[in-house]
Amino acid sequence: MPGGTALSLIRLFFQLLYLRAGPEDMPAGQKPVLVAVVLYLGVGALLDLAVSGEPVGGTGGGLLLLVVDALVMAGYSAGLATLRGHRPRIAQMLTAVFGATALLGLVAWPLVAMQPPMGEVGDGSIGWWALMMIALFAWNLVVLGQIYRRTLDFGAALGVLAALGYFILSSLVYSTLAVQLLSGDTGLPS
Repeated sequence: MPGGTALSLIRLFFQLLYLRAGPEDMPAGQKPVLVAVVLYLGVGALLDLAVSGEPVGGTGGGLLLLVVDALVMAGYSAGLATLRGHRPRIAQMLTAVFGATALLGLVAWPLVAMQPPMGEVGDGSIGWWALMMIALFAWNLVVLGQIYRRTLDFGAALGVLAALGYFILSSLVYSTLAVQLLSGDTGLPS
């Protein structure tokens, strides 16, 4: 994919964030999906670095968790499209989902990097940070809900519920794997 085309794809991802574009506006084919997935994995690695202070895979499981989350997103999204009889829309939907999620991750990166230490949780100083993270999560739900709504011919509420379903499934898979992979390295209960 030529550089100019990749830049126009990133512009489309920004339009997704402002609900000015939908998955139907994404170019069809595997190359745009690949660009979006690479962007998603790159931003995920940046977020992991902000959280752990180590490059992704520094703990041995960070890279695996990132790849598994990408597989969960792809499988969940493609599964919904298949169940709704919209298999031809899968590539454009995956391009939109990975691209929008990557750019939302870039928006989240400064907040993740500024996360207050756990010792400050009790004194109320985490309030502003928590509110910003909640707002970002709500924005993420709306954006992904819009993508699911437009791809799957859902109403707005079902689109947001589909997005919430992804987040629940992703959280369950992520936390299960994190406990298995990282329990000795991060102090998570085993």
